[in-house]
Amino acid sequence: MRKNKNFIMFMYAMGYLGISIFTQTTVKWYQYFYTPPEGNKTGLQILVPVGMIGLAMVIARIFDGISDPLVAYYSDKTKSRLGRRIPFVLFGSLPLALTFILLWFPPVNHESTTNFIYLTAMLSLFFIFFTIVVAPYLALINEISKTNSDRIKLTTMQGLTQIIGVMAAEAGSGVVMNLYGFRIMGVVMGTIAFLSLILTPIFVKEDLSLQDSFPAMGLLESIKLTLKNKNFAFYLISYISVWFGINTLTITMPYIAEVLLGVSAEYSGYMIAGAFIAALLCMPFLPKIIVKYGKKKVLMMTSVLFALILFLTGFFGVVLPLNISFAIVILAGIPLSVIFVIPNAMIADIAELDSIEKGFRREGMFFGAQGLVIKIVIGLSSFVTPLLFGLFGYSSARHLGIQLGGPIAAAAIMIGLIFLKKYSIPY
Repeated sequence: MRKNKNFIMFMYAMGYLGISIFTQTTVKWYQYFYTPPEGNKTGLQILVPVGMIGLAMVIARIFDGISDPLVAYYSDKTKSRLGRRIPFVLFGSLPLALTFILLWFPPVNHESTTNFIYLTAMLSLFFIFFTIVVAPYLALINEISKTNSDRIKLTTMQGLTQIIGVMAAEAGSGVVMNLYGFRIMGVVMGTIAFLSLILTPIFVKEDLSLQDSFPAMGLLESIKLTLKNKNFAFYLISYISVWFGINTLTITMPYIAEVLLGVSAEYSGYMIAGAFIAALLCMPFLPKIIVKYGKKKVLMMTSVLFALILFLTGFFGVVLPLNISFAIVILAGIPLSVIFVIPNAMIADIAELDSIEKGFRREGMFFGAQGLVIKIVIGLSSFVTPLLFGLFGYSSARHLGIQLGGPIAAAAIMIGLIFLKKYSIPY
């Protein structure tokens, strides 16, 4: 029985491989693909003006944000023979993969407003389908893991598959892109991501009796109840600051590599892959450490380290040479391993306590609300980064815009920790 439970946990966790491939590949390459630096080594032409690339992401994130509470609400109250969550994952995975692939097939091969409209539409559809799949997928954590130790074990598995997915996106996408171009890269990465996601509806069976626990409650009432949860609010403010840092680093790394460090843009993928190899090595030690010290304390300590690393990226290639810069990025594997394990377990804890207090389960809304706020922040970072590039430069002659991203993200993380300190769930 235990062996079967571990197998189901692993098959479920494999879905995070696809989720991380979709997100990391998109965030890493969409801006570089549509607005490459002048004289880039990949031979790309600018397809969208740099001043408009951030606007495309902001518009897409608005549609994305609207879909989060809607998907979360209907996932909580859905009744079907497959359960509350599985139908969303099952029927949303293929259109998610198709919209991801279409991102890399712009209609015009030069700078054009048509490409801006196309990019905005594809990003919007991609993020809508991403929400349809991912919010219900994450809400399954509470059903699959019933105890604190099982929850940490499950989210550690997710952390492992997420890191492997990020490594595939960071290094693998660069290799395929370098050999065959962005279009083939999109097809290959999209197919791999889809095949890993579809394992969840194949192997995970929901408890159908939970479908009867959701009361007659409107969307706005469910959202209000979620946001009134103090532990959720304190946790969320800190977590979004961390994701602001991750997204800023992801977007700027190809520019840091090519402009500041003088290597090819795809080399940045090897640097970040090195960080995730370090994260993989850290991961087996996390369950015991987290059980001993608690999720809050471990997350706080590693967030401070991540903020320091982000601050130092502002000196890459200017004060810090390539080898030292590479070592610093690898060191980021320590906080990243924690960031990929603890947050989902904390949300599950918050949702579990809420269900005990309220008498009904709303895991979907907690994960959906988290997704909504994080996507807004990621969209903000996707807007701030090109804004910095436009104001302060992102070329070899004028590169302050690239240097400022990391220090600004580091400051945001330190502010977020002030709120995380008020989080009160002890385990």
